[in-house]
Amino acid sequence: MMNRGNAIRKTQMNRLKDGRGQGYGKDYKPFIQVSDNKTPSEGYLIRELGWKTGRIHHTLSKEECRYLMVLSWSDAVVDIREQYPLTPIERSIEIAEQLNIKHANKDNTPVHATTDFLITIETEKGLEDVVRTVKVPSDLTPRTLELFQIEKNFFKEQGIDWGIILSTHLPMNLVKNVEWMYEGKYLESRQGIDLEVIDHISEAFLHLLTKDNGQIPIQKLCQQGDKQLGLEEGSCMFILKHQLSNKHWHTDMINQQIRMSKPLFITGGSRQ
Repeated sequence: MMNRGNAIRKTQMNRLKDGRGQGYGKDYKPFIQVSDNKTPSEGYLIRELGWKTGRIHHTLSKEECRYLMVLSWSDAVVDIREQYPLTPIERSIEIAEQLNIKHANKDNTPVHATTDFLITIETEKGLEDVVRTVKVPSDLTPRTLELFQIEKNFFKEQGIDWGIILSTHLPMNLVKNVEWMYEGKYLESRQGIDLEVIDHISEAFLHLLTKDNGQIPIQKLCQQGDKQLGLEEGSCMFILKHQLSNKHWHTDMINQQIRMSKPLFITGGSRQ
């Protein structure tokens, strides 16, 4: 019978053979996936396709999921690779030994450390990778900070900036707003609505939304739009999410939380 240590090593090797932690964009496979957890509540699987990647994202905490919303909204972000492994493991073990820190392990067997997000951003100098890990302040225990030191040194050797995002610093209105409209990014997620429909009704629908801008709850306006434009119930709400998520229409994403029972000030066209 295979002992626990050998079983753990085999699992790690099989993940690498399967391409985990490798690839870019839609082809990237997170090293740790939600299905790997014994308890489903330990993961937050984003079932709609990622805005930047066109693939399903695997986040392992509420805080990671929220930060993913922030990254999804940012125009500077080009690619997002979550649960990114520090490979080869031999190097992270060496760094741990140099720092006199115990390496990440399970049942006394070294395991691949992973960082929450490897992010590719567009800068004035071109594309650049940065690493960010998201944590609740109370979770920054001495042991966690030790492991982060290994991470930081590992990526520093590669010239990659590493940093911690505190959950208390996340822009929660933006997070909630992106969560609300997330499903609307791709028209394929809604039957009966395509670009032809959008082009046909967008001008009339935008006029309905903005003629009394900020005065009437958006749920009521969308219901009126469905009736006036001859669309299936719920269509205008989806179209509103689509136009906002693709930044064809705009609203204040930072200083307010979008609520269907509340009015919303909306503008169309390109931002100034």
